Amino acid sequence: MKVTLETGRKSKKEKKSRELGFGNKAYNRETRLINKDGAFNVEKEGQSFWEALDTYHELISMSWGRFFLLITAVFFAINLFFALLYFLAGPAAIEGAQSSSDVNRFLQSFYFSTQTITTVGFGKLNPNSDFVSIVSAFESFLGLLGFALATGLMFARFSRPRKRLVYSNNILISPYQDTNAIMYRFANSGNNQLIEAEVDVVASKWVNEENRRVFERLKLERNKINFFSMSWTIVHPLTKDSPLYGMTLDDMKAQQVEIIAMFKAFDDTYARHIYDRTSFTHAEMLSGKKFIPIYEDQDDDMIHINMEKIGQFEDAFLN
Repeated sequence: MKVTLETGRKSKKEKKSRELGFGNKAYNRETRLINKDGAFNVEKEGQSFWEALDTYHELISMSWGRFFLLITAVFFAINLFFALLYFLAGPAAIEGAQSSSDVNRFLQSFYFSTQTITTVGFGKLNPNSDFVSIVSAFESFLGLLGFALATGLMFARFSRPRKRLVYSNNILISPYQDTNAIMYRFANSGNNQLIEAEVDVVASKWVNEENRRVFERLKLERNKINFFSMSWTIVHPLTKDSPLYGMTLDDMKAQQVEIIAMFKAFDDTYARHIYDRTSFTHAEMLSGKKFIPIYEDQDDDMIHINMEKIGQFEDAFLN
């Protein structure tokens, strides 16, 4: 009786652990759960603009090009605003400005604004009225806060854990020992050292009889390695205990199968953990293929990996 109860508890626990956090009825059967880049395919609605606004996340996660473009645009916008205030203060508001025309006077006001906000102060241009002195004092204070904020954002962006993992575009059904297996391949394209790497793979499929999506963890040939220094081919043998055993590509399409891959490792370079994820839908599965070798022999004592071949494959006969 004790053994039966323990077995029952284990089976319940295993069944419960297969829930990834997406639920099983909150979407259509064709909905992809995780995008190729690892982002959750979730859009939140019913919030006001200010409730949905996450400025810090946007500034941290946007590309470097957009970040520098935004910082530059904000810098020029603020200086144009204060230059307009100095211009409206009158021709004599800034001592040392040459006001031969309105255009030239506005340019002088803009130059004075940039010197004030950066607290440079070359000395040629200086306030000549109480109004301009008050405005320039406020602008200097705003400049100190703004540059402190920009510096903090730069540091936060540089200090973010970076994951430069390259995945194969497809997941393959390939011959493996005396059976077949589902495989995908990936590698770390960065120079950082990853150790204690671990992979967890889950198959998600739609069950028409129950009108819901179920999640089944896939047993892997190897789910953990000590050093992730080269490439890693993840292999799930299609044995009788596999939830995908006997399924063809048409079966996987009919059940909207999605293979969700989750990765975690310790970054020895930056002394912190990194996490990554991706997924492969039935449309990205190929049968009767196998990955080609990516290791190249050269006349030295180094191990050479051709990263361009990560996703390349060739035809293969299935068992």
